[in-house]
Amino acid sequence: MISPGLDSSVYSDLCSAADLERPVERRPCKSPACGPQWEVAEWTECPAKCGRRAQVTRDVRCSYETRPCDPTAKPPNAKNCTGPPCERQWTMSEWGPCSGLCGQGKTMRHVYCKAPEGRVVPENQCSAEDKPLAIHPCGERDCAPHWLSQDWERCNTTCGRGVKRRLILCVGISAGKFQSFDEEACGGSERPEEENTCFERPCFKWYTTPWSECTKTCGVGVRMRDVKCYQGRELVRGCDPLTKPVAKQTCTLQPCPTEPPDEGCQDRPSTNCLLALKVNLCSHWYYSKACCHSCRALRPPTS
Repeated sequence: MISPGLDSSVYSDLCSAADLERPVERRPCKSPACGPQWEVAEWTECPAKCGRRAQVTRDVRCSYETRPCDPTAKPPNAKNCTGPPCERQWTMSEWGPCSGLCGQGKTMRHVYCKAPEGRVVPENQCSAEDKPLAIHPCGERDCAPHWLSQDWERCNTTCGRGVKRRLILCVGISAGKFQSFDEEACGGSERPEEENTCFERPCFKWYTTPWSECTKTCGVGVRMRDVKCYQGRELVRGCDPLTKPVAKQTCTLQPCPTEPPDEGCQDRPSTNCLLALKVNLCSHWYYSKACCHSCRALRPPTS
């Protein structure tokens, strides 16, 4: 060190000539366990209706197909969940214009599930039994019973092949008013399908391994885990980067203990401690050790 905050590199033989001990360049460290590890995907969305309880699941897989993972360390693949608060309500837009004669004529409106603050939320957070009609028959004053199909609901899966459903009603108009009938009243015509298969995007899923141990035993350290994208058993790159789980995070442990001053410490003869005191180097870690006797005089007395 030339002056505080100014260091200069020199050839290593100068340090050897001064009998300075060379710090080690390598040391053993504890890394995450090698071999098979459990990998977990994200939890599914809670299917519970408002105020109800249900279960969410996640995929849990072993990173090796040929070598089994430790069954006692397997993470859980299911847990309980609670549905959203019940103050969510259906809201509707105004009815649109009629598209034609009764039987073919329909009027439509938008139906949303909204939270109390006005935010639109997924429809499964409102009661399906109370959902208002989004499509309504219209046309002539009187209309014989006929089948009325509502819009398809969202596919029941976020990826891969699933099922979608829609509400089918037997309805008509009598004396200018909408009326529901038993399905037998519409038996003369073929009932539309109320269920169909659907396919969303391919099932790319993020999987994570367990967190490693913290890099520190006290203070603030870092822990890490592997994050991989799979499609089935194949490692791919198709996962949404916006939903990628974090692979590194800090871990805060108990504060590190502070060493009490060594009352019997001595200055190193090879170090110019008078100069270190003169240029105020006692705050530097090296000089606080090498000149501990001289620097001790600068420390405030402990109570």
